[in-house]
Order: sequence, then C-alpha cells, then structure tokens
Amino acid sequence: MIDNAPDAVKETFLKMKSEQGKKLELKVIGGNYYLYVAKGIWDRKKKKPVKKTVLMGSIDETGTFREKRPKRIFSSSRIYEYGNSQLVWNLAQDMYAIMEKHPYRDQIIAMAMVKAIDPMPLRLVASRFQRLYISRSLKPNLDPDDLSRILGYIGNHFPDLYEMFKRLMDPGGLLFYDMTSIISYSKNLKLAEKGYNPDHDENQVTVIMAFSVKSWIPVAVDVFYGSVKDIKSLGYFIDRFHDHEIGFIMDRGLFSESMVKDLRSMRMHYIVPLRRNSTLIPDRVKFDSAFMYNGRPIRSSRKASRIGYLYMFQDPMMRAEKESSILRDVASSRKDMEYFEDKKDRLGVFAIISDLDRNPSEIYEQYKSREEVEQVFDTMKGDLESDKTYLRDNEKVKGFFFIVFLALRIRFKILKVLKDHNLLGKMSVNEIIFELSKMERIVEKSGAEYFAAVPKKVEKIVDLFKDLIPMG
Repeated sequence: MIDNAPDAVKETFLKMKSEQGKKLELKVIGGNYYLYVAKGIWDRKKKKPVKKTVLMGSIDETGTFREKRPKRIFSSSRIYEYGNSQLVWNLAQDMYAIMEKHPYRDQIIAMAMVKAIDPMPLRLVASRFQRLYISRSLKPNLDPDDLSRILGYIGNHFPDLYEMFKRLMDPGGLLFYDMTSIISYSKNLKLAEKGYNPDHDENQVTVIMAFSVKSWIPVAVDVFYGSVKDIKSLGYFIDRFHDHEIGFIMDRGLFSESMVKDLRSMRMHYIVPLRRNSTLIPDRVKFDSAFMYNGRPIRSSRKASRIGYLYMFQDPMMRAEKESSILRDVASSRKDMEYFEDKKDRLGVFAIISDLDRNPSEIYEQYKSREEVEQVFDTMKGDLESDKTYLRDNEKVKGFFFIVFLALRIRFKILKVLKDHNLLGKMSVNEIIFELSKMERIVEKSGAEYFAAVPKKVEKIVDLFKDLIPMG
C-alpha cells in the first residue's frame, strides 16, 4: 500500500514508524490514507494472541498527520481542567526549553505534569492528560507501551542528563544533598539490593536528589544500587561534576575527614555538621557572639581548624530542656551526677565544619534551610507515590525517577511561592493543585471557549500565581 502513496505520505509514515518502533500500517480507504497500529490481543476462545489493528489517525497528501479525534457521545462541548493545567505547564517551561532537542520531550513533560498533578500508572497517563487544557495544544503519543519504552530510553541515556543538570545549577552555588531508599517489589531488578536502612529489610534502590540552596528547587537526580552507602554515592555524584564549581550542604551521617579533604582538593565548598562525639569539638566551648533564629537566641563561635572553619552553636532553650531531662534521670537514680557533669558543657551544642569564612548566623541558617527542604522532600515522596516501584528494568527505574525529579521541580516551585507569601503550614501544594482543578475551561464544538464559574477560594489562589495562569 505504501508503494503507491504520495512521497509526502511515505515520508511521514516511515518517520513515525522509525520514531515509535511500532508495527504501523498504512491503509487506503476511499482515496484517503489512514495510519493503524497492529497489536497482539489475547483471544480467550482461541487461547492465543490475535492481530488487531487500531486506528491512530490519517495522513493527508501533504504529509500532515492528524490524530484520531475522540468521539463525543453525550455532548458537543468538552470541559477541561484549566487552572492546574496552565500552572504546571508554565512551571515546566524551563525544562521544556532545555530539552528542546530531546526526541521524546513532549511525552516526558506530559508524564511529569500528570505526576505533579495526580500520580497515575502509565496505563492511565493518557486519559488523565486529556482532561487538562494543555492537551488541546500539546499532543504527545501517550500509549502505555510507548511510555514504558521511553522510560527505558531515558535510563539508557542517563549520563547525558548530567550536562542538563549542570545548566540548572548556579555557578559557585551550594546544593542540599539528600539520599533516600525506595523499596522494590520486583524480584528481577538488579538495582534492588539489601541496603543499610534500619527500618526495613526489603530490597531497595538508592535515589539521591540535589537541591539548589538559592532556589529550593531540585537540580539533579541519580539512582544507584540499594547497597551503595551514602558517602560512596556522594563520591559518584561529585565525579560527574568535577569540573563544575559547586558545593554541598550535607547531613551529619555523611561526615568523614577523608571526604572533607577530597572536597577541599577539588575546591568544592562544603557545609557539614559534625557527629556529637567528633574529636574536632572541644570539651569546653567559648562562645563569642549570638544571633536570633526563628525568635530563639543562638550562641555561636567560629575558629579555624585543620580541615576548615569550625562553627559552634548552642541553643539555650534546647540546653535547658536536655539539662532538665538528665537531672530528672539523676533524681530517679537512672544516672548519676558524674554523668551530668561530664555532659553539661556540651548540652545543646551543635557543630558545623565548612571551608566558607562567613558570619556564623549565615552558616546556621543555610543548614537549617536544608532540614526544611528534607522534611518537605520526605512528604512529597509520599505525595508522588514514588516510595516503591514494581518496575523490573534498571533503565526504566532510572527513567521513572527522572520523571519524579521533573514533577518535584514543579511542586517545589509552587512551594516556593507559598514560602515567599508566608503561607507554609497554611496551604499545601496538594491543596493548591486540587483547588485549581476546579477552574475549568469549556470548549464548544464551534471553537468558542469560556470559563465555568470560578469559586472564590480559587480566585485567591490564582492571584498568587497570576503570572502563570493566563486568563485570556
């Protein structure tokens, strides 16, 4: 059938067949050219797969492909979710531009948008995306088999993504570095191994995420074997950015003198809290300054050490609480006064090592910001249902977490707006997305469009994001 088709039709057909890797067929019906995809459907009666062709759309003589339109059974108009659709679409524009040359850009962004709005399994992504207003202009092929193949493509080309991650980072900027373990229920996934998480004994995958200190937004992601320890994963991560001027704010579990020395040799900045029993912390600390943090006074000091500047902090309120707790134990004979005298000078003391020579209050605030991001990250992992995976292929698992990464970028941008308006704790990202789904756009068969009635609460939310939700 293709031999007798016009050259423009042939060219479009062969290009789509090459890109989609499917069993596409071209048929001529009534002088028009229609594109079908052949699928194997299980026949219960014959007890074997049988071939079935499904119409995808048509190709006109100029080579233009027109996707099959969904049938409208009950109404000549369609109602689309507008507010949440336009918000996440516009928040994804930076990544959409960076991925300009990626062969599956539209599918990837569509998956990330659905993941950010309403996490769905691959088989339901297409139907969820079609409810969004952006589906009228962005028309990716969201067939579940194609999406699964695209996840594998992303994983196979994961090293290439690091060039993109570098473009997302501020030169000389600091990164929050976080690591989490994701339980895997697939018996055939090689990445899944017994790890070091004390909370469970299942096979797991190690996922790391780096956030920009300046923007609070994720800038890089990677996936490792479940048995890879924190410090080792950090080493792999740094190797990929050895020529990029960045720095890290890490948690206490990642500290080691050898790791800090490696960072110094690579001229990478670091802010790392010390373990409470670190030999770098003196028995008696002489504090020489103080500052306020979230309404609480904090004592501080700074001095040079062999691996950087040692910053010491003490929260008097926390010290008083810990002192009272130990004295209660002394009073009940669970501990003695010797134990109290040994501990009292270090109660409420918190130490950080860094190569940066800054005001102690700045170092303290940057580290505390990391704790806030970590807490939100833990919450959002649950929101995105990414705390477990049934994927059975290493590359697809990596592709899956790249989609999660893109969705988190969208959600953290919403979070930053809430933070800038002092609304953290009063409104959640989930609440914003849900309420904006009530802002609907009605499209008539004639092409006429108009908004459905918008609730008052939604109007207030739109005011927060007025530059991102165009009202026409």
